[in-house]
Amino acid sequence: MTKSTFAWLVCMLLALFAAKPNQFAPAENVNHPWVYPGDFREQLRQADLVVSGTIRSTTPSKTRLIQGVDLRSDYAEIDSDRVFKGAANNGILRFAWFSPAPTASGFAYAGPPLANFAVGKRYLVFLRKDDAGYVVTIPLHQIEVPLAPTSPENLANVSALPDQIRDSEIARELETAALSIDPPAPGVTGLAVTYFPYVVDLIGGCAQPLLQHLAAFPSKELRKDAQRWLSLLVDKHMHCEQR
Repeated sequence: MTKSTFAWLVCMLLALFAAKPNQFAPAENVNHPWVYPGDFREQLRQADLVVSGTIRSTTPSKTRLIQGVDLRSDYAEIDSDRVFKGAANNGILRFAWFSPAPTASGFAYAGPPLANFAVGKRYLVFLRKDDAGYVVTIPLHQIEVPLAPTSPENLANVSALPDQIRDSEIARELETAALSIDPPAPGVTGLAVTYFPYVVDLIGGCAQPLLQHLAAFPSKELRKDAQRWLSLLVDKHMHCEQR
C-alpha cells in the first residue's frame, strides 16, 4: 500500500466517525430501581386491580421519566372478562405499560423479561391506580401472565369473595394455561414450568394434580422439573386444603 493510499484511508475513517458518532457508541447500560415481587402473593398485594382479559390494542406514546429512568409509555386496551381484585366492571379497560425508551446508542439490559402485551392474547394483569388512570404495578418488567384463550370458569367477579377462593380461581386459570401449552420439543423444558411457582404460591399442596399430570409427559426435562416441585411439596409438608 502506498503512502498516499494509506493517508486516503485514514481520512475516510476519520470522516466516517465524525459523520456518525453514535453508530459506534456502546449501548447504554441503565440501572433500574424496580424490585421484582418475591412471590405471586406479593404481586397480588401490590396491585389495586387484578383482571384477566384479551388485549384489543396497544399504542406507543411519549417517553416518560419514571423514578429517574426514561421509559416509553405504551397504552393498551384490554377486554376484561374476570375481576379478581379491585373495583372494576367487565368490559374495555385502558392502562399504561412501559418499554425501553429508544436511544441513539441502543439499550443494554440484564434482568427479568420485559413486558410485552400482544394484541389478541389473553393475560392476567396487575394494575394500580394513579392520577392519570390505571398503570402496571411495576414498570418495564413482565409481570403479566399469559393465559389460555378462554376462561375455565363462569364466575366473572371474585373480588368480593374471601382471598382463599380468589387464589383458587386464579390458580385454575394458571393451571388451564399450563395445560394448554403444547408439549416441549426434546431437550427443552418448555413454558409450562413457568406456572409451577405461581400455582404453588397460591394453593400449596393443591398443585399436586397439575404437577403429577405434567410429570408423566414424554419430555424428560419437563418431567424432571415437575418431579422437583412435587418433592418440594413433600419436603415442606404442603398439604391440600379444600379448594
